[in-house]
Amino acid sequence: MSIELRKKRRITGTVIIGIAFLLLVFAVGKNQLIDGDKHRAEAKSLSVSASKVKASRGEILDSNGSPLVVNRQGNSVVFKYAEFPEAKHQDKRNELIYSLIKLFEENKIEWIDRLPIIYEKGKLVVDKDKEAEFKFMVSETMLELEKGEKSTPDECLDALIERYKLSEYSRQDARKIASVCFGMKYLGFSTPNPYTFAEDVPVEIVSIIMEMSGTYPGVKSETVSYREYDDTTSYSHILGVVGSISAEEYENEKLKYEEKLKDDSLTATDITNLKNNAYSLNDRYGKSGIEAAMESYLRGKNGIKTTTTASDGTVREDFLVKPEQGATVVTTIRSDVQKVAAEALAEMLRNNRNFSYFESAGAVVVIDCNTGAILASVSLPTYDITRYFEDYDSLVSDVSSPLWNRALQSAYAPGSTMKPAIALAALEEGKIDVNGSRYCNQTYVLEDQTFKCLDFHGYLNVTTALEKSCNIFFFEMGKELGIDKMNKYANLLGLGQKTGVELPEAEGMLASIANKEAAGQVWNPGDTVQAAIGQSDNLFTPLQLANYAATLANGGTRYQPYMIKSVLSSDMSEVIFETEPKVINTLNCSEKNLNIVKQGMRQVILNSSCQYYFNDCIVDAAGKTGTSQVKRTTASGVTMTCNNGFFISFAPYENPEIAVAVVAENAKTGSGTSQVAAKIYNYYFGQKGKVDISQTPNSLIG
Repeated sequence: MSIELRKKRRITGTVIIGIAFLLLVFAVGKNQLIDGDKHRAEAKSLSVSASKVKASRGEILDSNGSPLVVNRQGNSVVFKYAEFPEAKHQDKRNELIYSLIKLFEENKIEWIDRLPIIYEKGKLVVDKDKEAEFKFMVSETMLELEKGEKSTPDECLDALIERYKLSEYSRQDARKIASVCFGMKYLGFSTPNPYTFAEDVPVEIVSIIMEMSGTYPGVKSETVSYREYDDTTSYSHILGVVGSISAEEYENEKLKYEEKLKDDSLTATDITNLKNNAYSLNDRYGKSGIEAAMESYLRGKNGIKTTTTASDGTVREDFLVKPEQGATVVTTIRSDVQKVAAEALAEMLRNNRNFSYFESAGAVVVIDCNTGAILASVSLPTYDITRYFEDYDSLVSDVSSPLWNRALQSAYAPGSTMKPAIALAALEEGKIDVNGSRYCNQTYVLEDQTFKCLDFHGYLNVTTALEKSCNIFFFEMGKELGIDKMNKYANLLGLGQKTGVELPEAEGMLASIANKEAAGQVWNPGDTVQAAIGQSDNLFTPLQLANYAATLANGGTRYQPYMIKSVLSSDMSEVIFETEPKVINTLNCSEKNLNIVKQGMRQVILNSSCQYYFNDCIVDAAGKTGTSQVKRTTASGVTMTCNNGFFISFAPYENPEIAVAVVAENAKTGSGTSQVAAKIYNYYFGQKGKVDISQTPNSLIG
């Protein structure tokens, strides 16, 4: 190696060492002089932990911006992992949990019992509503029981007592303590995932726990949002409830989360946000109604909070990410119309009740003829939404089915409310015209079957047949049209098919040869004529009936009914989306024929048995009554034939704005149901032009 080369290497090495020394000096200086305060503060900290902060749910408003569901602040009692006795000190955990349970039970305050084995009449049984929890408990993840899901509840409790060292406690108390321990295991109790012991806890109990912090290390109070309702019964079926997420719901959301993570374009921040907002088994979830349908908007975005504990015991909390309240959901429901409809329906059900053996029940739907917006949707009987979980067992066992949304989920044989559709079909298909007539002598013979009309009507044209609701006239129309032609128009009018509304709804059914054969039965000519008067296998929901009336009223445009008007940001400054009226189809029927049908429906109001209820109506209306028969069995086992009463209508007659459908189970008459519509029309049109000065104008709402 040459002297020159060695010289160059020495110089290079010296330069490298010099640069490294300078970098070291700079780093030490920065560490001591620039970042000294930061590091000294960190040195004093015993721990720094991050935890999820759950966002408040969004609010739900009526169409004018009046609150239907808002949030109120309450207290949850939670276990914080960092301060709670460690699992290796199970005896201390047990003492703490048992003391807390006694405190709550002595004060008659509920705590969350998640164990899937419960005492019923002194005997341990598996809770049928907690199958997923039971499978987890007996699995290899937890108890590793040899019999697995075939293990008896007592075998499970024995294993829990052994696992959690509970032999010194009574069997009942051991089960309670084990429930909390199981819950912590099942929900993944950890630093970022605190365990919720009890919800909506009174301030007095929270104060006791805070005063006895030495007895309850790691037991803290968290301010949490709870749902509060403007009216606890009028909107129960619409709004729905929020409850603990089920295993099935959790798995569905987990699949969605995992699918989102596959997106290669996600940034590190995106992934962090996704993880922070992923559902846990400790989350709340929309169970029914709008709470379920709009879950993704109402849920909000979780925050991230850091907790720093210093050596002197000082605790500092800071937000890395602040929680964002869920979006505001604005419905199409008019709260004033909803309440009037509910009161009118309740009064009618009392007055129009037939047999005392059966409870009264029914529904009413009010819909905008020209948009499909649902202004009111009432189902009776209803329930107190604030007591849903406390009263669940009794509500489920109630024979009147108060949890069932009859307006959207019950399908009924519509009786004579079917006749306007058949009249339109007959006119369009040329089976009759405005001057044509058919003769009613109260008896109709078809092959070997004889059918009856309620009266002897003589000669009738289309409008008088609708007015008098003559069965013979429509038997003849049904025979001449045939079931396929009748169903063509019924389909166009949306009968026997889902409407597309945001909430769960029944599909209903159109009587047809195919459906009859699918049920293993034979279609007879008598089925055709029965279908023409709304019997046979025809089954429609009140919402379908309301939209059918609206379609006839507006000249043949069928809109998709909707209940969500818009979704706004939580501060209501931004429109996230707004529902635009959606046309499903148009009848493409002649205006003349539609007007003939509507004229017949107008004559129903003027001259039929429902005239009495419309004598004082402030607006001209058109409508059609209906009655169908169903077999019902009393508590003593006696089978009786009961009436279901119906009324479909729209108003004003000349320029329709709203349509109303009313259904009453166990009704005396179909015409009696019309009083509900008359009261709704009087209120609705009586209020037109009035301004509610108590409401604050909001351009994003109105």
